[in-house]
Amino acid sequence: MMSTLRLLRFILMVISGVCGTFFNCSIVGLNFRFWRDITISGSYKKILFVIGLVNIFMQGILIFEGIFDTLPFGRDQTRLLLIMTLEFALFGVSIWSTTWLSMFCCLRLLNSSHWLFLKIRVKFFSWLSYLIVASALVSLAINLPIFWTTTLDNPYNTSEFTNMSGQRITVDYYYMIFSLVFSFSFPFSMTCVSIGLSVSTLLRHIWRISNSDSHLTSAQLQGHHQAVRTMVIRVVVDFLFFLIIVIGIANSSILNSLAYSLLWMIIVTYPTSQAFILIFGNPKLRSGVWGVLKALGK
Repeated sequence: MMSTLRLLRFILMVISGVCGTFFNCSIVGLNFRFWRDITISGSYKKILFVIGLVNIFMQGILIFEGIFDTLPFGRDQTRLLLIMTLEFALFGVSIWSTTWLSMFCCLRLLNSSHWLFLKIRVKFFSWLSYLIVASALVSLAINLPIFWTTTLDNPYNTSEFTNMSGQRITVDYYYMIFSLVFSFSFPFSMTCVSIGLSVSTLLRHIWRISNSDSHLTSAQLQGHHQAVRTMVIRVVVDFLFFLIIVIGIANSSILNSLAYSLLWMIIVTYPTSQAFILIFGNPKLRSGVWGVLKALGK
């Protein structure tokens, strides 16, 4: 059973590593010159650049974790705790980046002349760079104590709850609740509200033009429907990922070898799935990645 699990972990790690690295590197490369664009689209490219960059680092950390779990020298407790701390910090940065992207789309789609809404939109676009840096630093500061509050030890009873490297994980649940609330729950709630407002705005717009004499083409309508599907899929993927993290921490009984491997295999696909949703939900990104693929195929 263990050899089969390790083989599945290795195959999934290779597939996710290759696809995820290519997709996220394409996102970073296509949005690399965001600083030259001082328009609102430049802010959008800035968020995509950060998301792609964070996903690349996250993909690398997850791959290194999978490699270290199969090697004897990779079972060093300090190294494993450092990897775990970096993973949670990068997960937090990724969730916050998704929040800023969702708020960006929401503020672009909502049409209101209220002075408070206009002020919030202006402030958000002007402070976006500071918000991205601040959220990354806050996520790092919140998750850094994981290195000291989490302990790993080798259980005498091999049937006890361990990860694939044979280490029993003991976490400080009070601290983890604090970390999950401020690194995941709070930004995820903001993401849900932003996406909910964006989807409702798009649906009202689609209903309005469908019942009018508007000359909007079927391609434009299809683009609106695709935007709605992309937002819904994005929030579902983030919710499932968040739920897996919560279950993995709240219930220590799933931290055995089999369940740990299943959770790891789901988590390792997160950077790839996130990049996939971004690319195929954005026509410009999709055409850019397709151009890269055709150039590589020559």
